[in-house]
Amino acid sequence: MDIYRALELDVPILHLCVRLLARDAESELLPWLAALRERCAALAARLQEWTEERCGRYAEEAALRLQRRDLLATTAQPAQVAAALLPELRHFARRLGSADLFALDGPALVASAVPELKPALAASDLAAALRRARGRLERWRDRRPELQLYELWFLLRGAFTFDLLNQFIADWPPSLRGDLSPGEEQESLITSGASPVADGALLYHLVYQLGDDLLAGAAPELGTQTLALFFSTHEVSYSTVKYEVMALLEQLAEQPFLSHASFWQRDPWPGEGEAAFLLRLRLPAGEVPLLQMAEALTAASPVGRQWLLRQGLLFTGRRLL
Repeated sequence: MDIYRALELDVPILHLCVRLLARDAESELLPWLAALRERCAALAARLQEWTEERCGRYAEEAALRLQRRDLLATTAQPAQVAAALLPELRHFARRLGSADLFALDGPALVASAVPELKPALAASDLAAALRRARGRLERWRDRRPELQLYELWFLLRGAFTFDLLNQFIADWPPSLRGDLSPGEEQESLITSGASPVADGALLYHLVYQLGDDLLAGAAPELGTQTLALFFSTHEVSYSTVKYEVMALLEQLAEQPFLSHASFWQRDPWPGEGEAAFLLRLRLPAGEVPLLQMAEALTAASPVGRQWLLRQGLLFTGRRLL
């Protein structure tokens, strides 16, 4: 973390979205997720202990050096000097970032779906994005149509956290890590009875955020839904997309139904088509808020109608954990 401070750069916030197909991911994944949370908490506690140990040792060493160089008053005791230096060293460690080396929010488990195109939705500007999402979901479920779509969400601060997370999930089942080929997936599910199949993992960098944090509040969320709009713009430059969508979010911030909005850019390397950018919006559950959001997007800017609603893929999510 310290290198970001040294270069006067913001610590990047990364959003890892792991897509899963499962019969009942909440019950099947809870033991793995609970173990992961415990492991992350233990590591965070150990890093805090390490910082405290280092600060205490440096304070004692500094006091002894001052004493050897006759820079202390004759009445001053090294232990007293070390105690006076310790709060300053703790503050310095926090300023550099060493006190927050491992910052990971999550995992959060989200049940994802595509709303049915009832008359009101079919006649709205959401219809194209919903149809595209429905087609993509059906392709994902071709091999196992009884499986449902879930997502695991993580928020990471800095690439170091991502490296450790990769080590933590090394002992997860191959079907959950996405290590199996389609044929092996099918055989593994039949022989083991394990349902989750990792369909893909997407890593995004935060560009802009309004309202609460993505994982703010207790789970499960009651009476809310989180919209996921995946989209790409093909010939338009990334800088233009960022400017236009950030301006759009500023206008959406005036809507009373919106409690969270975040705009994310996927790692700029070849990946899944139609998913270069991700817009997440949290609003009350139900069809009416969906329609209100569509109207607001359309009215705010042509960008909302063209890039997000006509070319994007729209999924709704309900957080379970």
